[in-house]
Amino acid sequence: GTQRVIASIGDGGNDVAMIQEAHVGIGIVGREGSQAVRASDVSIQAFRDLGRLLLVHGTYCYQRSAVIAQLSFFKSWAFCFGQVFYSARSGFAGTSLYDPFSIAACNALLFLPICFYSLNRPLPMSIAMQRPSLYRVGPMGEHLNANSVSLWLVRAIYQACLSYGITLAVFSASHMSQSGQPPCYTQVSAVSFSIFLVVQCFNLSFETHTFTFLQWVATYGGLAGSLALYAVCNASPKARKLVDYYALYVAFEEPAAQYLVPVVVVASIIPIVASKYWTAQYAAGPQELGRQALSGKDQKAQRFGANGAITPEQQPFLGKGENPSLSA
Repeated sequence: GTQRVIASIGDGGNDVAMIQEAHVGIGIVGREGSQAVRASDVSIQAFRDLGRLLLVHGTYCYQRSAVIAQLSFFKSWAFCFGQVFYSARSGFAGTSLYDPFSIAACNALLFLPICFYSLNRPLPMSIAMQRPSLYRVGPMGEHLNANSVSLWLVRAIYQACLSYGITLAVFSASHMSQSGQPPCYTQVSAVSFSIFLVVQCFNLSFETHTFTFLQWVATYGGLAGSLALYAVCNASPKARKLVDYYALYVAFEEPAAQYLVPVVVVASIIPIVASKYWTAQYAAGPQELGRQALSGKDQKAQRFGANGAITPEQQPFLGKGENPSLSA
């Protein structure tokens, strides 16, 4: 009946039943054989490795799992809200804002960047080992809760309104291209999907604390790959039925459209940058203060609250008798 997550640790055959009964079974490679290791969920070489397993990998996994789950919801929300706004604009005629190829490619192009977020290190390993209390951020639901999900939902609605609204304003029915032709549906669709992909890459980048080469390739290589797919589909008339790359090419020949992507991207990320800056300066949590301590911002990182005060929200993260200074 308890809501606590129980971990059991053993190194012998007599510990197998205990390891299997617990929520998380940890087996230690020992002299009594490998029965405990085979029955465990996680195995370590020695008992001293338990600290790193819990404080480092445990802290990382809580944050990674929470962000990956919310990123998955967010990109689906941002994609679908654009469809909803277009349906309302078209009188719910049943047509789709995006072409079939873009709808099928959305998850495929964003799958790898989200998966490679599992390489992110939200907190320096040295800080995680020095401050065991920072592990509590995960179990207490600071990474994934109703407030965090609501903020992701608001971000999705805002970015969908921005990308679709500005695109529609630029390619309105009254707008005439240099060739004297009004914009067509395929141009609005191709430009909207391209903006969606670019904004998603920036969203993922701003949630990443440590970039590796694989993360760079997965995030921005997918964006370059999408443009390559557009070009390949344009090479064949049969493939053009899936996605009309020529429509994107014609759309960006317009002077107004050339500024469309930078304007939408900047307008989409300004609230994110402002929010993160304000949080880091005035409402930094324990893990953010840990990163500041390692980067040399000792004066701010040595205190959990403003003017040296420990707020009630931050008090649960401190152990009994623990000094708030992170530089210790």
